[in-house]
Amino acid sequence: MHWVSFITGVVVTLFGYSLFTADKNEDEEDELLDEDVLVHDFQSRYVTLSCQSCRKLKRHREIEPNLFECTKCRRQTDVRVS
Repeated sequence: MHWVSFITGVVVTLFGYSLFTADKNEDEEDELLDEDVLVHDFQSRYVTLSCQSCRKLKRHREIEPNLFECTKCRRQTDVRVS
């Protein structure tokens, strides 16, 4: 009976470890993608906005005044006043 408890504990520990480290790996991939993007226009700025298609807070690059583009999915977010 002790072996069953030990093996169950090991499996639960590995599952918990993989569950909590999965988000960190996604963030590292996003940072690598951001480093690959070369911006030659130094007037553009980066802001953190909620992306509608990614459904997460992601970095957006300003391509025009108050027009932002997600660095991951390239969806444009327009915050200009009509």
